[in-house]
Amino acid sequence: MAEPNGNVVGTGYDQTLKRVLTRKDLIIYGIAFMTPIAPAYIYGYATTTTGGTLALAYVIAMVAMLFTAMSYGKMANAFPVAGSTYSYTEKGINPYLGFFAGWAMFLDYVLVPLIVFMVGAAYAHSTFPAIPYYAYVFGIALVTTVVNYFGVDIAAKTNMLLVGVMGVIVFLFCAMCAWALTNGVGAGALISAAPFHPESAHSISALVAGAAIACFSFLGFDSITTMAEEAIHPEKDIGIAAMAACLLGGLIFILQAYLAQLVWPDYTTFASQDTALFEVAQLVGGEWLAITYTIAVIISTMTAGLAGQSSAARLLYGMGRDGLLPKAFFAHLHAKYQTPTYNILVMAAIGVFGAIFLDIPIVTELLNFGGLFGFMCVNLAVIVYYFWRKKERQIFRYFLAPLIGFAVCAYLWANLSTTCLIVGAVWLFVGLIYLLVSTRGLQHKPPVLKE
Repeated sequence: MAEPNGNVVGTGYDQTLKRVLTRKDLIIYGIAFMTPIAPAYIYGYATTTTGGTLALAYVIAMVAMLFTAMSYGKMANAFPVAGSTYSYTEKGINPYLGFFAGWAMFLDYVLVPLIVFMVGAAYAHSTFPAIPYYAYVFGIALVTTVVNYFGVDIAAKTNMLLVGVMGVIVFLFCAMCAWALTNGVGAGALISAAPFHPESAHSISALVAGAAIACFSFLGFDSITTMAEEAIHPEKDIGIAAMAACLLGGLIFILQAYLAQLVWPDYTTFASQDTALFEVAQLVGGEWLAITYTIAVIISTMTAGLAGQSSAARLLYGMGRDGLLPKAFFAHLHAKYQTPTYNILVMAAIGVFGAIFLDIPIVTELLNFGGLFGFMCVNLAVIVYYFWRKKERQIFRYFLAPLIGFAVCAYLWANLSTTCLIVGAVWLFVGLIYLLVSTRGLQHKPPVLKE
């Protein structure tokens, strides 16, 4: 909502971004970021971690994310501004924790385009190996960057088309898996409790670790809130869209993990963990389905790349506008398209470089480090802002629900690998150094407190 003078109501910011996104656009935007085919990114690695119970891990992750999506909706209603996790924590709790939430989510959003470039290029190279891996990386990066450069309304329309095509291919993959199971492939049965049944107490800890990895697939729902200043009705649409995208996406992920596990029960025999579902598609439908599935993965890199790159650029825009990053560069908007073009180009360069030199498992876990840290902050912000400051005494809405979201996210976060936690801690320490320097040892308040 905008005031007559162009301010975003209750925030003190000028309305500079174009309001063009409907509730449907926001839901599609969130699903596009998550991508219906998200299990392809982690399936081989995550199903090995969970001992063949990735479908159950997805259920656990979805429940955690639904509580967190509720918290994002509540904070978006109070503060309908671009910046998402950073803005909500900064305004709901304090600017210092807000900085760290934004810093953690900055890692998250930076890595999303990077990993989709990696996976899309890996699947494409497996199918058409004559073309070098790095050529696919450059091609995917070029398309996403050009579309985002020319405006969010174009990106929204592009996402709607690509998500529709990808949804059809995912449906075809699931249908072929079901057909194969009824014809004796794999477990030879369409109904089985195996993908939801840990075999031992040790499997429980592996399941939790897998649920932490599975959170990667849900990171897109929070990207919806970064578009609050471009939504037509942010106060009522952001929360509903976040919940809807989280629920619909989760059901799609669970179904794919369930069918794939039954089709290929021995998860230790994949030729490559990076392209495990390519092998499943090849088993149930032959080369034509494997190629079609690869096309869906490449499309997903476009949709997630568009949403991830756009959200990262707008998160940097929010931090730059508040002076926590150099304002002249990070708060720059294109005169005609009103897009943060400098930030978009920065995200493109980081994505290409990382996709060529890093590997998928560590990038996935680092994504979850940043995402889960940010989710904890937003859940906590609901309690502090509504229950404590505003004295809202609806116990479930403003205390128990965000507390559950916080606790589950914290538990999953603590169960990430030691390497991931160490690298993530280093990232937060770098953020601390930057904050200390920019505030001269915390002697000065962050710029947002002066406005």
